[in-house]
Amino acid sequence: MPVVVPIAAAAVAVGSALAAHHVRASRRAGLTITHHRIPWTGARTVRVAQLTDVHVGVTTPRRALAHVAETVRSLRCDVVVMTGDYVNASLVHVDRVTELVRSLPQPCVAVLGNHDHWTDPERVTRALEAGGAMVLRNASAELRGERWSLRVVGVDDGRTRNDDVERAFARVRSPERTLTLTHDPRTAPAIARTGTPLVLAGHTHAGQLHVPHVLPKIAKLAGHPYLHGFHRIDRTDLYVSAGIGHSLPGLRSARTAPELAVFDLDPSARRRHSNVLRALLA
Repeated sequence: MPVVVPIAAAAVAVGSALAAHHVRASRRAGLTITHHRIPWTGARTVRVAQLTDVHVGVTTPRRALAHVAETVRSLRCDVVVMTGDYVNASLVHVDRVTELVRSLPQPCVAVLGNHDHWTDPERVTRALEAGGAMVLRNASAELRGERWSLRVVGVDDGRTRNDDVERAFARVRSPERTLTLTHDPRTAPAIARTGTPLVLAGHTHAGQLHVPHVLPKIAKLAGHPYLHGFHRIDRTDLYVSAGIGHSLPGLRSARTAPELAVFDLDPSARRRHSNVLRALLA
């Protein structure tokens, strides 16, 4: 599990691009920034920022989205990935999805979540694409930058039974060099059979209300074995982010505070290493 470190150490770990004023602002806004160094194959380190479970609307107002976007921009990421649940139960605020994506660095790659499918997957897809995001629905894409390339696979939401792992990997020649996105972490065991090294997911909100020792046990009994953080499945690392928003107004506490996860896919790393900047809820 990630290690809690002092503010200054966390800022250094994320990199000099994360200025001190952004760290202080993140604390005031109740945003936890987690930084993970992942052993990878490639010419140079690729920095990936993960946003998930934004749930635009009353529970995640514009000012919160603006702060998140500002923080992401300060990190100088190579890629932004978004792992589902951009709306709650209506399309009233769906234009804010477009606004958010437009304010993020590019390239931006997204998959859909259960709330998106329950509401209107086609409309949510159009909102993401209007902002500049590439939406992968059981598909893959090769991203390229200066001296780097990254194959990203998007497996559609398993909660609504729209996942198709075989189709998603159909054009992938080297699954052991892919970054895979999905919404519901319970899809990860099926994805792990492909040999992909890293799966990023959301959905759980880390339990939303943290009760030490009790919450993980209740989650497993309820069929949610992957609540938050890293989980090893065969040769695959699954990371479940707590996400940015929530589907129930005002319910977030302690370790389930909103999270922006940052991954350095680092060819020089020999083992996985994580740092966390803990932030109190505002």
